[in-house]
Amino acid sequence: GRVQSKPPPASARWRSPASSDALGLWFSRDMLSVLAIAAALNVPLRQAVVPRAAHPLARAAGVMQTDNIATGAVPVSISTTGFNSRCISASIVVSAPPEAVWAILTDYDNLSTHVPNLVSSELRPHPTGGIRLFQEGAQRIVGFDFRASLTMDMTERKGGNDAREARGMRRIEFSLIESAMFGAFEGEWRVQPYSRTRARGGSRDAFEYTTRLSYKVDITPRGLVPVPALEWRIREDVPLNLRAVRAAAEKLHARRQRGES
Repeated sequence: GRVQSKPPPASARWRSPASSDALGLWFSRDMLSVLAIAAALNVPLRQAVVPRAAHPLARAAGVMQTDNIATGAVPVSISTTGFNSRCISASIVVSAPPEAVWAILTDYDNLSTHVPNLVSSELRPHPTGGIRLFQEGAQRIVGFDFRASLTMDMTERKGGNDAREARGMRRIEFSLIESAMFGAFEGEWRVQPYSRTRARGGSRDAFEYTTRLSYKVDITPRGLVPVPALEWRIREDVPLNLRAVRAAAEKLHARRQRGES
């Protein structure tokens, strides 16, 4: 006799109530976790779960650099910080002063109007009067809706770690309070003056400012979800969010220049 492989047990399958039997589709629980975490990271799914290979030397060092500044893309640094943990960081230059960028980042209840696939961003009561934020992301995958949420505490700070950084530096530090998908999700947004040039056609005291906007997060998935399965997703997630905040800040700055509220 020929040995026939057995189908996955019912406990390891997920089916759409309406159409999964007709389509013959099933998702493992771990794959659902990956998709849900991907939804929380707020970028359309475009590729397989396996990331493109990093340069061998970079991979050996535990660092993966993606995108290319020469092409106008946003470079993303992904470094290995633990067995199933990653540190992701990136930055972008915004053609608006730090005040405009800060106004967008701290408008917590309206962040979902700027960030793609962030369906909800709501301030929640904090036990000691701080800033507690609930966010939910969503994706539609092969006809099904996947959602993931997390609650974070936000701490707004001014100044950097040294005198040079402290000039005009503003930071929003965030730390995970609750999430079904992440065991750790901590990092910061950093807003810092980047350049100052004399405004064209203005007075000698009129200047135009740009801002360096940086993002860094340390993540560890909860349970058995392998973090390498998320790297392909993160490659597009962070640049997309940075570009979205940049676009919103530049629009806000343009409205303020026209005297609009």
